[in-house]
Amino acid sequence: MNDEKLTAYLKNILEKGRMAEAIDLSKEMGAQLSEEEINSYIFQYLDQGWLSKAVEGSKAAGVELPDDMLFGWIDKYLEEGQIYSAINAIKFLGVPLPKDSLIEAGRKCLLEGELNKGLDAFKAAGEEVPEKELLSCGNKCFEEGKLYPGLEAYEKVNKTPTDELLTLCGDRCFEEGWTNRGLESYERSNMSPTKEKLLACASRCFMDKNQDEGRRAIVEANKARE
Repeated sequence: MNDEKLTAYLKNILEKGRMAEAIDLSKEMGAQLSEEEINSYIFQYLDQGWLSKAVEGSKAAGVELPDDMLFGWIDKYLEEGQIYSAINAIKFLGVPLPKDSLIEAGRKCLLEGELNKGLDAFKAAGEEVPEKELLSCGNKCFEEGKLYPGLEAYEKVNKTPTDELLTLCGDRCFEEGWTNRGLESYERSNMSPTKEKLLACASRCFMDKNQDEGRRAIVEANKARE
């Protein structure tokens, strides 16, 4: 393997988080990784939410990562809504779950329309999600055109979204060029989108090279009233 191919191969496995393998290979090939490269990739792993890979890589490189720093990264994951990174890091380190922080992070995710992340945070904390938070999440999902998460949030509290929320969702879908989802939103409200909205949706679809949904929007626009 020539130097160029070796460098490319090492970069590839390092970017996948396989630092121990990269270190062993570089030693065998007489191309030892620099301290700067090692530290850079460890930081990259932490920044990507790969705390376990950062710890494993640092051990292989003989670099110590202080516990306080690692706990700081867990706090950062929770603050930024990286729920899965935080949970995986906590499990990897074998430390107690920060229940209050998980609940707060889960609540924030729900308010931002991130249903699954929010549910998983509350589940990890061993708490039920309050109805208010689920409804707020559902409303946010509909505002953003996320029909199915919105419906799921409402179903979890045995409630039905209003026609206004469903048409709001449909309108957002049409603005984004999501014809099928927009039509389903309107169908669930027993209302019909205007021809103008459907033609605007078709235009967005074709601009995004979504030919199938663009054609459907045209077909439906030809059936619609002004």
